[in-house]
Amino acid sequence: MENISEYEHKELIDVLEELLLTIKAMRMNNNDYILAQNEQDAKDWMNYLREHTDKEELRSLENEISDRLFYKYDVEVERSELDNKRVALIREYIYKSNRILKL
Repeated sequence: MENISEYEHKELIDVLEELLLTIKAMRMNNNDYILAQNEQDAKDWMNYLREHTDKEELRSLENEISDRLFYKYDVEVERSELDNKRVALIREYIYKSNRILKL
């Protein structure tokens, strides 16, 4: 069992927290089903991440987030900076996670 550092863990948590805030801001004006599902998934990811630091467990989270992005959430919900930010944050999580887990 190999764990990531506390700093790396916080780095990943920060990205998901920003993602949740972005989705919540979007939902104030748009109650689209995809956004509601996206918010619930992000909450689930955050709960899982907060309780796990093992690289193997976090690799499975990265895979789940990647699958969700490429098969479900990499769509334009609305034309806005917040929507662009939402997708960019999901990608940022994947990139950071991949970098951290490769070390």
